[in-house]
Amino acid sequence: MINKEKSDDTASSSTATRPKYNTKERVCTTISESPTHRLDIEDLFSNPSDSKDKPNLDILKQHILLEGRLTEQAALRIIES
Repeated sequence: MINKEKSDDTASSSTATRPKYNTKERVCTTISESPTHRLDIEDLFSNPSDSKDKPNLDILKQHILLEGRLTEQAALRIIES
């Protein structure tokens, strides 16, 4: 009977001391959020219809450093250019 009381105490104390996290906010607030949009061809190239046009490296570098993503079309266009 003593063991049963002890196990009940540990079960209730472990849930009481567990921190509750807000799932809508970042746990680590010192790191900025990743961009929510994917860069598309129009975002990277000054003339998207020109196949010889080079991507804007400053925009691409900043987006990648922030762990941003690209659309498949933009990634393929960068590889091909």
